[in-house]
Amino acid sequence: MKMNMTTKILLVLILLATTYGISSAVTNTALPRSTPAQEGVDPNAVRVFVDSLMKVPETDIHHVMVVRHGKVIAEAHPAPFIKDDVHTLYSCSKTFTMLAIGMLIDEGKLSVNDKVIELLPDEAPAEKSDALKAMTVKHLLTMTAGITPALELRQEGDDWVRIWLAQPVTKLGIFQYDSFCTFMLSAIVQRIAGKTLLEFLNERFFHQMGIYEADWEESPDGINVGGWGLRLTAESMAKAGICMMNHGQWQGKQLISTKWIDEASQAHTNYSNPGPKPTDTNQGYCYQMWRCLLPDAFRADGAYGQFIVMSPERDLVVVITGVSNNTGKELACIWNQLIPGVKDAPLPADEKAQRHLADRLATVSLKLLRGNKSNGKKSITLSLGENARYYKTMQLDYGERYCDITLTSKDGTAQKFPASYLKWAKISTPQVPPYSNTVSPENIKEIKGISGNFSVAGNYAWESDNRLVIRLYWTNWIVPNTFTVDFNNDGTATITNDEGYPGCDPEVITATYEYQQ
Repeated sequence: MKMNMTTKILLVLILLATTYGISSAVTNTALPRSTPAQEGVDPNAVRVFVDSLMKVPETDIHHVMVVRHGKVIAEAHPAPFIKDDVHTLYSCSKTFTMLAIGMLIDEGKLSVNDKVIELLPDEAPAEKSDALKAMTVKHLLTMTAGITPALELRQEGDDWVRIWLAQPVTKLGIFQYDSFCTFMLSAIVQRIAGKTLLEFLNERFFHQMGIYEADWEESPDGINVGGWGLRLTAESMAKAGICMMNHGQWQGKQLISTKWIDEASQAHTNYSNPGPKPTDTNQGYCYQMWRCLLPDAFRADGAYGQFIVMSPERDLVVVITGVSNNTGKELACIWNQLIPGVKDAPLPADEKAQRHLADRLATVSLKLLRGNKSNGKKSITLSLGENARYYKTMQLDYGERYCDITLTSKDGTAQKFPASYLKWAKISTPQVPPYSNTVSPENIKEIKGISGNFSVAGNYAWESDNRLVIRLYWTNWIVPNTFTVDFNNDGTATITNDEGYPGCDPEVITATYEYQQ
């Protein structure tokens, strides 16, 4: 019997589903789309919301998705980002670790009152304080485990569980935000489930919703780090938000119990920032999530502005990713610009407003560098002095509207990045991006647990005959790497390397250079 191509594809999908337990959602993974008015949201409010986000100071917005009644009513992926880019979630990852803990509790394999050292007895120190003996899973979930936060503990060896448990427990029951608490939850999942946190969630959560792109950083001994390092697309983040907002249900299937989601989304600590003014950071900490200023809302929240905001009363999910030094202002855009436009019933169609919104969403872009395309030189070689990334040379080669940047390290490895003038040039590369959580630059040839290459978009401009600015944006990570090169008349140059993380000072590198015509 001859089979056409469609039949062959269907048979392959059925075989995959049978072999790997993949949900039928593999053939239809996208969320449904609708218009704001059809779902009871003013399209003008959505447009103003997106415009306001794009104007937040010291902020680059990478992805925005607004979901009402389970349907995407607006999405923006400012160039050079595209909707299929995965994005590192930082502490937004913590919420997904909490979901795995909830699933084990639903199965009766775990309790929030279980003692940590009884779950990980082989890793506990020989001498155990009473406080360590009393530490429970709930202490980890609520960031009240009592160990002073210190991410630099990762530098003390490969066995992070043993290293962390050996620290003094001095403030048990007092809120101290510590990503190692979430790492310990990941270790507990791996110990009980017999598989990594990601493997467990792939089987029980991600694949059930047609999410297949997830990857997650690992510790040196193969434990997903839990508190950071998960990468997902904006749409997959939105799916998770829909499931949590619907009390653990996804398309009629209960993936996590309502009881757990309701418990996990309530404040369990009275943590408050100093000052009398209510903010989104002093509404209370849940289980690996936060309550919001909007009374019914809660959120997954990651450094530099990674958000899944859920409002059950409005059946609304908002996803934002980017790199920001003003994350509170991003949330304020939701409360002040979007929420007033959310109504209880569908709105009359407004074709003009919808067209304006669609045009805005289709053309939204990060700012391109401005200046000239050339200073008249075809090639420039820079020899770099000491620097944190161990770069030895930077080679600049020019075409009509592009500049190839080749960075060569002291070990001789070279990586070429194309940059375009007044647009973005893209490349796939194994080159590891700048990373705020990196232990030491010499040990980051790869990031363990992250699959595939990185996508880099390049843009450049000569601000003057003596100043060149190059921006390389890792679009399936988070940050831009901006090099500002100031050429002096004596053959020396100063390179300012800004790796894009708010609050981190750029590195200033001395160099010498030679022009080739």
